[in-house]
Amino acid sequence: MIIKSKLIPYSLFMLFVLLTAYYSYSFLFQTDFNKIEADPVPRLDQLVILFSVGFCFVCNGIYCYRLKPHSIITKHYFYLMFIAGIAIISAIPSGLNNVVANRIEVVSALFTPIFLLNFFLFFPPTAKPQIFHFLYNVLRNILFVFSLIYVIITFFFREFHSTITDLSRYLIIIFIVVSLIICFLIIELLLKSNSDKVKNQLYILIGSFCLSFLPFLFLNLIPYILFNIRNQIPFYYSLISVIVFPISVTYMLTRQEIIDVRIKFMTLLSKTGIILLSLILTNNLLFLFFQDHLDLFFRINLLISAAIIVFIGFNHFFGSRSYRRRFDKAQEIKRETHRIMQQVLNGQHLTSCARLIVNLIQQTVDINGACLVWKQNRIPRIYYQTGIFSDGSLALEILNSLNSDTKETIQKKREVTVLALSDQEKIKGWVFLGQKKNGTRFEKNEYTLIDAICSDALDLLNSSEVLSQMDTELEKTRSQSYSHEHFNQLLMNSIDESRRDLSIFLHDEILQNVILLENRIDGLHHSHKIDQSAYSVIKESLLNTIYEIREKSRELHPFIVEDLGLQQSVQSLKKKLQNNYNVIVDTSFDLGMKIIPRQIELAAFRMIKELLNNSIKYASVPVVSVSLKCADHYLLIRVSDQGRGFDLNDTLSTASGHIGLLSVQKSVDLLHGLFDIQTSLGNGTTINITLPLDWNDERDNQHHLSG
Repeated sequence: MIIKSKLIPYSLFMLFVLLTAYYSYSFLFQTDFNKIEADPVPRLDQLVILFSVGFCFVCNGIYCYRLKPHSIITKHYFYLMFIAGIAIISAIPSGLNNVVANRIEVVSALFTPIFLLNFFLFFPPTAKPQIFHFLYNVLRNILFVFSLIYVIITFFFREFHSTITDLSRYLIIIFIVVSLIICFLIIELLLKSNSDKVKNQLYILIGSFCLSFLPFLFLNLIPYILFNIRNQIPFYYSLISVIVFPISVTYMLTRQEIIDVRIKFMTLLSKTGIILLSLILTNNLLFLFFQDHLDLFFRINLLISAAIIVFIGFNHFFGSRSYRRRFDKAQEIKRETHRIMQQVLNGQHLTSCARLIVNLIQQTVDINGACLVWKQNRIPRIYYQTGIFSDGSLALEILNSLNSDTKETIQKKREVTVLALSDQEKIKGWVFLGQKKNGTRFEKNEYTLIDAICSDALDLLNSSEVLSQMDTELEKTRSQSYSHEHFNQLLMNSIDESRRDLSIFLHDEILQNVILLENRIDGLHHSHKIDQSAYSVIKESLLNTIYEIREKSRELHPFIVEDLGLQQSVQSLKKKLQNNYNVIVDTSFDLGMKIIPRQIELAAFRMIKELLNNSIKYASVPVVSVSLKCADHYLLIRVSDQGRGFDLNDTLSTASGHIGLLSVQKSVDLLHGLFDIQTSLGNGTTINITLPLDWNDERDNQHHLSG
């Protein structure tokens, strides 16, 4: 069954290719344009435009499906892209009275809004209000009934073909408008329930809806069908804008971690737009000169397409090498910038203090310059200098002379005053003072003030040095802490991906081989090559193995969480536990339509599953309660029972053997949440877990700001 379901999208893609080839052949070789009543008559360049748009839809859908073939969301997205692509490429052949294209266009156009609504009921993976599911079921049933009536009338009652076709076009507009309104309501509810980051992504989705559907709907479809007004903007060109929709949805799938596409939206959009616009203009120009020589026209088109492919290949090859060089250079600049900033950080307090001290001395005594020197790691360093010391040469001469001459000799030779900053007969630095600007000597009270300033400066500089060292240690500790946290996040992601890969391997390889073996055993039994008793034993063993592999695959990675969200997954777990055990799982949800990050959802589901299994196994109670609530930026989980309880200290020790609770506590710690257990012997157990939903972004922002 699994293999068949995986082949369906690829089979539909091949059907789309064959249908495109049939439409092209019919347009080029079977259409008599002299008998066409359409005004204006469709041209080849318009057919190319619609085929290009249709291929963009279907190729986008099959690409997203290939990235994650096990996801229900990507499957529904492919079906939406496929049915929309079929409707787009069938438009011109249907207008040329192609019988096959006419029926396909009507049915696919009717189904497109329903598939759109169905997709948004699954994406984003949150619990949607039941009213939306009810409306979807009503619209779907109406659609199926009308499609059946349409097919019967067009095949058996052809005299009513025109009437039923006109009615179907009215229904297409109604379905499109109703589906868009419901999708907008879903997005509006999502906007009220989520963070600013998610809101920005939803605004992009709203913008894509407006750019994609409104021009085509209000400039072409509604005026033509309802009021019989011929469109001023050609239908074929107004439909180009719908390309925005699959691009924006792919972006949303990436941001919501449904698929992993490293996509630069504007860059990709601009490059794709330039290529498409160039092809359109080139084809229009070529068709003017070669419309009577279609064979040559297609040869030139083929040559242009091949040249574009070769150019993209060479550009990708050489561009990647150029990008590698730019990336290495950027990393080198980043390392150098970090080194310079670190040096600045180490001395910024001392520099500020030195500037304040020198300025204070110059405000006290009117002198022609001053300089402050401080020893850092026993090496004298000039931190601030003014006046005659500005160029640094005089201060360096004085420093060199300090090793050989006395202070009095230096002061006499250089006509400066040298004041030592000493701490318990240990010289920590100096202050060099120039002469007074009026040419007089320093008075006694001026010396007293300068000595007081130098004494206070010594304490200030010592404190600044300690503060700089503390800043350095703090930055080092912060960096180590962030690196440790980042490592834990990467480790969790790596473990989750390994579990996911192993789950897929068990499900797609091992399980399929066992199912194939089961089918062979059935074949041998039907051909009487194996007796009944041996068949029964082998059959039972294989069925048990199939069940165990499926359960282990689901345990390793719960794909249901990715497809349906946390609330529906817990509901499914509830039904399973109630069916397998004599227990009632009482659930309470207050999640609204909050979009919870995939990593948090997976971790929360595993925690709830472990805690429920513990309650069923150890508490021996008929009822276990589970509560999930989103409050602000936190997910609150509560699992409680009125069972036997346990001794908290003994259970949470590593020697107790209760690995389940310890693993839950460790998972909560890695996600920077809170884990609280309230229990005692004979009084039941209540476990409260608080998980931050937006911790990663906040922590990253804090790290960048602190840096």
